[in-house]
Amino acid sequence: MAQQRSRAPALARSSVDERKAKLERIATYLGNDDHRQRLVRALSSDLGKPAVESLLSEVGAVHGHIKYICQHLQRWMEPRRVATPLSMAGTVNYIYYEPKGCVLILSPWNYPFNLAVVPLLYAMAAGCPVVLKPSEASPATTAYLKRMVEELYDPHEVTVVEGEADTAAALTRLPFDHIFFTGSPAVGKKVMAAAAENLSSVTLELGGKSPCVVAPDVDIHKSARNVAWGKFFNAGQTCTAPDYLLVHESIAANYVRALTEALHDYYGSDPRASNSLARIVNRRQHDHLSGLLAEALTAGATTAAGGQHDAADRYFAPTILTRVTPAMRIMREEIFGPILPVLTYRTPEEALAVIHGLPKPLAFYLQANDRNFIRRFLAETSAGGTMVNEFFLSQGNPALPFGGVNNSGIGKSFGYHGWVGFCNERSVLERKFFDLSVVYPPYTDRVRRLVERLHRWL
Repeated sequence: MAQQRSRAPALARSSVDERKAKLERIATYLGNDDHRQRLVRALSSDLGKPAVESLLSEVGAVHGHIKYICQHLQRWMEPRRVATPLSMAGTVNYIYYEPKGCVLILSPWNYPFNLAVVPLLYAMAAGCPVVLKPSEASPATTAYLKRMVEELYDPHEVTVVEGEADTAAALTRLPFDHIFFTGSPAVGKKVMAAAAENLSSVTLELGGKSPCVVAPDVDIHKSARNVAWGKFFNAGQTCTAPDYLLVHESIAANYVRALTEALHDYYGSDPRASNSLARIVNRRQHDHLSGLLAEALTAGATTAAGGQHDAADRYFAPTILTRVTPAMRIMREEIFGPILPVLTYRTPEEALAVIHGLPKPLAFYLQANDRNFIRRFLAETSAGGTMVNEFFLSQGNPALPFGGVNNSGIGKSFGYHGWVGFCNERSVLERKFFDLSVVYPPYTDRVRRLVERLHRWL
């Protein structure tokens, strides 16, 4: 940390072109077929990720952010003029963007390359030195990250620290200027408490129970296929995956049938043999999922599809649960796996009551065509982001801010919002002409009358 602090002033002075060149090193590295295939193999080792999912959500996402940052960085870095009120005539006012300083990035295991590298890109673009601590639960990808960073960057500018949870906890107690954490709300609270001891600013990308409301006017077949893809991509181990469905009761039976058919089309009659289904990251997460499922079944839920699992193979079948109630534990905790509870509703008020009974989610999904229905749910709910008739794609648009609300996160990332999160927006006022000497002490009656006239005039 001392080494990075010594380098921080030089990084703060670095030019647009120097910062862009650092980002493009990663693009060039991933453009090498051997490097890219090593990453795909690492992701397969950690999560059983199909190559297509790795290329889409890990490699492709990183390339997209590099391109976007390089296109916009010059404009972001320029001081931004702001309006000058009449009372400050003779001054110019602007916002100067400076890097916050030394940054700690704590990244998770579910998208272990994407969610480590994307915040790293924005921190480097802001001119910050970075300590990156990837998850110990994805060791193959962590090893890949460490090797890549050591080959591309001076450790005084970027370094990867490996270790278990105690290493991450120790790092959060250091006086970093900013901490960027992606993970669960429970751990996010610990990170925020540790950061408070040093008054370090934080960006917390968390999670929660993201709902998907299905209106009665949808194309059932098309909508169900969309939902099944959004939920079971990466075996449901996605912070923005729909955590439960609220389906209008008039179409519920047909909708569940269409979901089951979609699973068969995607993963075959034996999903365990499919090359398109990822695995659960480890035994601990498998046990969490199997426990949620067992409790739900005991409480009266039924499996419309799936339910099979095998800890030894880290396998968990895509599972559709029906007869689920809001009181079940599976509806009180984030699932983070391939189990999709389906609840029904008769009126919008019933669906809203379920949503409002849970903390504000990271993502909110609507499958609907009626504009009034869509507008009502947008107006009467709160979430980090919302997608209508689609999943994931908003995360592919760097122009949209990404982040949660309260329990699902603090601060935003992606695009300008991600870059400015690593910056201090420094206000600057410069006097060009005139001055305020007419109101300097001593405060005579003449000065007082002048100030009174100025107040009336302005």
